Amino acid sequence: MKRLGKVGLVLGVLALGGTVGCTDEKAEAAKTHRIKGSDHMSKKEWKEAAAAYALSLEADPKQEKVWEKKAFAHMQVGQMAEASQSVMKIMEMKTTPAEKAEVLRTLASMHMQAGTTDDAEKYFNEALKIEPKDETSLGWIAEIYAQRGGARSMAAPILKADLEKSLGYYDQVLAINANSANTYLNKRVVMARLMEYERQQKEMALSEAAENAKDKVVVAEANARAEEHQKRMDDYQAQFGELTKKFSEAQKAAKAAPQASNKP
Repeated sequence: MKRLGKVGLVLGVLALGGTVGCTDEKAEAAKTHRIKGSDHMSKKEWKEAAAAYALSLEADPKQEKVWEKKAFAHMQVGQMAEASQSVMKIMEMKTTPAEKAEVLRTLASMHMQAGTTDDAEKYFNEALKIEPKDETSLGWIAEIYAQRGGARSMAAPILKADLEKSLGYYDQVLAINANSANTYLNKRVVMARLMEYERQQKEMALSEAAENAKDKVVVAEANARAEEHQKRMDDYQAQFGELTKKFSEAQKAAKAAPQASNKP
């Protein structure tokens, strides 16, 4: 019995030694390829860096920072699908809702930077499922619709439906944080484009009336539309003025906050 026990102990040691050796080899491989990846990164050899990081992660997939670097390398060559997959691997390592939401926001921001706004919107919405009152995600979705609606370029066509969606998301941000100065400012930009849209529509209606001066029915209908567009312009103008006021108040509140916190 003593002899068998001794043999068992020796086998146990051998098994343990084998596991440690395998672990050491993987750790060394992970380190070697990680260093190679960083060397490629320093030379802006993005594809080579991504390949080296992939080998490092194959040896040790629990390297959060390496997944981040791999994602960045993929981004530099426009491989957004691969970059997204890398970031989602980080998600698997997160345990709390707040951490998961932060990863999703990071991924969405990557897509904003790459100009793939459809994917950005998708990931911001995923973050909102976890944190419904996430100002950052709501604000960025508002920005996405503002861009789609032509609020960021005077040369872009104005798409009223997208601009109105943008306003809706900005309102959600303000419901959470009434002192968000940037939100008032961004909303004001969208409102200005909506005013321009109504002005254009009014001019088109008046032109139609002028071109059909002999047709009283057409003239009456076109003039009625022009009046409706003018009413909406006036309404937007009033809202624009209110936003300007709110923006000023939010700025004052932001300046006053640090002073209040410094009081004994």
